Amino acid sequence: MLSGTHGSKVLRSSLVLLMLVTNIQVLAQSNIEKVSLSNGNNSVDNTTADYYAGAYKIYGTPLRLALHNIIKGHTSLGYDGLYTAYPTTDAKPNNKVWDMYSDIPNGTPQYTFTHGVKKCGNYSGEGDCYNREHSWCDSWLGATNPARADLFHVYPTDGYVNNRRSNYPFGVVGTATYTSSNGSKVGSCVYPGYSGTVFEPINAYKGDFARSAMYMSVRYYLEDSGFSTSPGTNKSNLLDWYANMMFDWSVQDTVSTKEIDRNNAVFTFQHNRNPFIDHPEFAAEIWKTTMPPAVVTVRNETINSLIVDFSRYVDSSLVTKAVNFTLDRQIGSPISVQWGVNNDVSKVLLTFAQLTTGTNYILTINNLKSINGIVMKDTSVAFRTSGPQSLSEELKNEKSFLLEQNFPNPFNPTTEIRFQMQESGLVSLKVFDVMGNQVTDLINSFMGAGEHQVTFNAAGLSSGIYYYQMKSGNKLQTMRMMILI
Repeated sequence: MLSGTHGSKVLRSSLVLLMLVTNIQVLAQSNIEKVSLSNGNNSVDNTTADYYAGAYKIYGTPLRLALHNIIKGHTSLGYDGLYTAYPTTDAKPNNKVWDMYSDIPNGTPQYTFTHGVKKCGNYSGEGDCYNREHSWCDSWLGATNPARADLFHVYPTDGYVNNRRSNYPFGVVGTATYTSSNGSKVGSCVYPGYSGTVFEPINAYKGDFARSAMYMSVRYYLEDSGFSTSPGTNKSNLLDWYANMMFDWSVQDTVSTKEIDRNNAVFTFQHNRNPFIDHPEFAAEIWKTTMPPAVVTVRNETINSLIVDFSRYVDSSLVTKAVNFTLDRQIGSPISVQWGVNNDVSKVLLTFAQLTTGTNYILTINNLKSINGIVMKDTSVAFRTSGPQSLSEELKNEKSFLLEQNFPNPFNPTTEIRFQMQESGLVSLKVFDVMGNQVTDLINSFMGAGEHQVTFNAAGLSSGIYYYQMKSGNKLQTMRMMILI
């Protein structure tokens, strides 16, 4: 997986290939989707490689129970012991407190805290002190132990912002009644299914909080007699709207290096892990069992082999048939297919006779389905092998175009889509929903070389993930965007 700062996302839900492309989902059989290549392994290191051995090849409630049995019975530091762990679990590169309610990724926050200094205490405004924030509110879990001292959901945050969050569920704010210095908000929820008051963290940390909620729902499954209800939860269960939003957030903000490092650090204290950091596909297998599989990444394992990572477990009886995979440039089907890489049955290893470094390929995938029989739409995936690009490939790509990420994203209800062309030509720009249905045709005309911009108005559409796709000549790019109405 990728490493680096919080913005270096683990390549399971959002990737970069030449032109930035994120969170690939299936559109339709003839559509070509851009994903990127990376090198690396699962975030679980060698000492925990078999940690989830009892959780593979199952889904739904059995998977939730299996994960619960793996991570239950952890070592608790106690509520007072959390502060002693934070210098290890929640330290920024400069060793300051990593406060997700004040931090500005790739920017400069208005203030920072030093571990052990300015612990709350009294406060009258932001920056006065930091305390322990129960992302799964303490009142929801009845202040029961060990849940109230579980590091996987209790974070160090600014005391004043923590107080403004109160016991509100997380959500998507329409009109804010309060906004913190880093952009976290309080206000009425506009996410479908709930309209009460919510707290919305900044986009960069939504996935962190989502995976914390998923962890709590699994860790305390069948151990929630002391838990109460909330607008987002019923004991340890996520209500439908909350589960949907948490899943969306986990896709929108994928696993970061921060989370991987924190997961490993918490393991040294509690001796358990967050499954949804190690295996993000577990989320779909529990809360989205009717969702068809989609290609998340394609990456080199060796120069002549590829790992195809799917968003869900895929059925072995179909995915092991080499004829269901076809590579362009007259290469054809792989010479071997291995289902389940390191016991992860959402991954498939394809080995070919010969691939070329630094080369763009198109992999066509047909006739697959999830482990519970949900059919995956046939699709073609564009990717590039790792290594130096040959001169012939450079010449082929000289006159390409660049489709940029829309801004703002997420948006409500309008966003700007920009693209660049190095030569004039006929251009089509279309928007699709996640099922591959065309929503609108933004451009279908001859365009000159240079930079271009178009406004997309999503009025009348429901919240969710959509894709915009640009085609010019034989080149095609697809990008993901999110509408929050």
